Amino acid sequence: MSANSTFSISNFKTAIGKPVRPNLFRAVLNGWDKASTDTNDQLAVYLTRNDVTDIDEFSFRCEKAEFPGRTLATSEDTGGGGPTLKLPYDVTYNDIQLSIICSADMKERLFFESWMDSIIGPAGLESGASAGGLVSYFEHYARGISLKVEQLDESGKIIIAYEMHDIYPTALSAMNATWEEVNSYQRFGVTLFYRHYTYAKPV
Repeated sequence: MSANSTFSISNFKTAIGKPVRPNLFRAVLNGWDKASTDTNDQLAVYLTRNDVTDIDEFSFRCEKAEFPGRTLATSEDTGGGGPTLKLPYDVTYNDIQLSIICSADMKERLFFESWMDSIIGPAGLESGASAGGLVSYFEHYARGISLKVEQLDESGKIIIAYEMHDIYPTALSAMNATWEEVNSYQRFGVTLFYRHYTYAKPV
């Protein structure tokens, strides 16, 4: 918009085009089902123990997700005089938050509980590879598992897709149990760490 253009709502809409709506998204977990077929994998052990066979409707149960962010770590270079120069030396990726709606069989909650059990054995198990307090290898609970979050337009077309690689949960929120919430539904939050992300704009 030039300096001489008159600011108006119509000019604003013309300049930015049709905005993207944040409620048009899809979140898909990939790779976890490979573990469910491996009898030596701890995630498979806990999924079987908790009778979790699939989470095919995860996209519909994930009511809120986040597109990932990243930060460049910098150090100050004061040599040579003049203004300080900040130089990047590393990149860090921000944890993401999901909000999950519980289905009638609570399989979504059981899935994430099982996943966390596979990372560090739960208290009460005194023997075996999954004994309480034992920490699994990274490749057993995160390697190859990814979360893809896609931004959609109003026609359902993917505008941009982010995929977070080698992801695993680090925190599950508490769930409310109260007589006050009569017309609501049970939900919980999950925080996930990932190694890095990739993004693509579909052709």
